[in-house]
Amino acid sequence: MAEVHDLKGIFSESGSLAGVIPDYDSRSQQMEMSDIIYRALLEGGHVLVEAGTGTGKTFAYLAPAILSGKKVIISTGTKALQEQLFYKDIPLIRKALPIRFFASYMKGRSNYLCLNRFIKFGALSLFDTPGEGRLFRRVQQWAVKTKTGDVADLYGVDENSQLWRRINSGVETCLGSKCPDIEKCFITQMRRAAAKADILIVNHHLFFADLSVKEKGYGEVIPSYDAVIFDEAHLIEDVATHYFGCQVSNYRIGELIRDTRHGLRELKDAKGAGRIEQICVELEGKSTDYFSAFPHGPEKMRLLRENMDGALILKGSQVILVLDRLQGELLGAAADGEALASCTRRAGEISSDLQQIMETSDPEMVYWREVRGKGVFLHASPIDVSNDLAERVFSKVFCAVLTSATLTAGGSFEFIKKRLGMKDAAERSFPSPFDYASQVILYIPDMKSEPDGSGFVEEASNHIREILERTRGRALILFTSYRHMHAVYELLQGKIEYPILKQGDDSRDALLSRFRKETESVLLATRSFWQGIDVQGEALSCVIIDKLPFASPSDPVVASRIDSIRRRGGDPFYEYQLPEAVITLKQGFGRLIRNKKDRGVLSIMDRRIRSRSYGKVFMRSLPRCPVTYNVEGIEKVFTPQNDKNSK
Repeated sequence: MAEVHDLKGIFSESGSLAGVIPDYDSRSQQMEMSDIIYRALLEGGHVLVEAGTGTGKTFAYLAPAILSGKKVIISTGTKALQEQLFYKDIPLIRKALPIRFFASYMKGRSNYLCLNRFIKFGALSLFDTPGEGRLFRRVQQWAVKTKTGDVADLYGVDENSQLWRRINSGVETCLGSKCPDIEKCFITQMRRAAAKADILIVNHHLFFADLSVKEKGYGEVIPSYDAVIFDEAHLIEDVATHYFGCQVSNYRIGELIRDTRHGLRELKDAKGAGRIEQICVELEGKSTDYFSAFPHGPEKMRLLRENMDGALILKGSQVILVLDRLQGELLGAAADGEALASCTRRAGEISSDLQQIMETSDPEMVYWREVRGKGVFLHASPIDVSNDLAERVFSKVFCAVLTSATLTAGGSFEFIKKRLGMKDAAERSFPSPFDYASQVILYIPDMKSEPDGSGFVEEASNHIREILERTRGRALILFTSYRHMHAVYELLQGKIEYPILKQGDDSRDALLSRFRKETESVLLATRSFWQGIDVQGEALSCVIIDKLPFASPSDPVVASRIDSIRRRGGDPFYEYQLPEAVITLKQGFGRLIRNKKDRGVLSIMDRRIRSRSYGKVFMRSLPRCPVTYNVEGIEKVFTPQNDKNSK
């Protein structure tokens, strides 16, 4: 049995953390949260902990995880938080704790270079463009120096680029123990470190990808563990929805064809090579025909059997037939090469997944089409993941801790518990230690237009301009749609004197770097910027939200969940749409105040927060702070004694 440690000796004003963290501030919320998690790790059971911004939740779960003597997985919502934990927080807490421990971290396989694919690709030099050839030379220079093979350390090469997809360590192309480069493999090294680790830091995508790999019988990515701590746990449902379903795209088929051809080139006398090449040519044509035949429309569109015409179904059936023929021919040639054996398996999996999507027969799934650039992606996603999570995760682990700054809606955990299948879990909510009453003013302008009205964007832009004049820029403007973001951007151009940055004009990291440095700048962004952004100090003194962040009912997954709740006689608005929007709004608010010295304005352009009865639910979910309906009122938070510029 693990030794029971005194947490007060760590978190008190004179505790060990105070000795390693400059200006450490002992917080009762942090100590209580740590005690709850520690007991759960020692005794078993599941815990939901909402910890407001500034609570210090990272150290509140790290310390008990390390002291528990258990092998603990810490799963984060983003790779950025994962790296912060490993490179910043773990080294600090290592100095403060009295015991030795080993920590490691893992990302998804596609983040790492595959040495075998890299060497073969370089020998063939099959570049699509001259620019790709120049990028590959950069990869060659980096490959001889890197110790991790992590693309995050490779400047100038995007992990989503066509080049990186051809040389990364994707599971579909892995040769496993038969790979000639197995000992030097970055995945092998990562797994060995993970096997030895007491604390293993992963992200939600990798956690659920590992579940999928195990259930398909392909071994495991994450080694066995005693307990799991999910940070940013409000993101679990969306990630699980992706991995508990299946997806087929023109890219996935294209990569199969390309890798099959590479395998044939490696084995010049492969059995049936001529027939396999002919099938690849046929598959290219059938795939192009099929994916281009989907009706044009919104970026995401639900696929209903009654709305799919016979010609489309026929084209899909032809793709499946050709995939099955390819698999049959590859079975004969696979004995001559591991690369072709991998392609054999992949052809069968794609055929099976596409068959499932085309049948659109499972009432518990939603079938939908998504367009991203030149990619057409077909999905089958579960409408409800609560039973899957209960059976495949929470019933199989000794202890699960779910934490986030935003787990409650209207002060209740019921929404998140129901969505995630956590029936028997302790729950506790710790408010932020920040003094929002003196640090924040909520400004709700007197909007005449409804959010979907024709005059909304112009009216909102006028109010935004008035706000920015008083905050001297320094604002993050969050939108629920790209359409509104672009429209407001055009209306603000030339009307304000502060630099305007817009999501999509540069990478996320580059935009945030400029936003921090150019302290009077204004950043316009959509959903991906509502969370996971930490900008402290005067650069972010105002958060403006255009609309209450209800998920679009035209989104196929959202629409299916609404239909499902309605079919069983429930109220989808109050059971699903409203609480989800409340949690998202709380995330947006959380960007504003990041430390005790911050001051700022939160402004919501949506008149429904005042005019509709459900507006009270949003207001109750926000921290208590002064509310003004007059733009002049926001200046109170920037009085000389409080303004960050005066410090």
